Amino acid sequence: MGENFMDTIREWWGAIMAATGLGVWLVRLEGSSKTALREVARLEKQLDADRQAISETRKEQNEMLREMRADIKRLLERSGPARD
Repeated sequence: MGENFMDTIREWWGAIMAATGLGVWLVRLEGSSKTALREVARLEKQLDADRQAISETRKEQNEMLREMRADIKRLLERSGPARD
């Protein structure tokens, strides 16, 4: 029984090592994919924060431009009609 078992192991050694290697590779792949998914989630949050900041900045700039237009309009009204 012992010698037959050893012969079987020797015969299947390559397949056993290939299966073990595949198992290790799959575990590492799962870890890598989890890390990548966490990174994607972090980047999505960062992108959302950047979009929010840009939107707020754009609103502030638009408000500033409205104020500048109103100021220019008042200055033009004060100066009176244009002379040719």
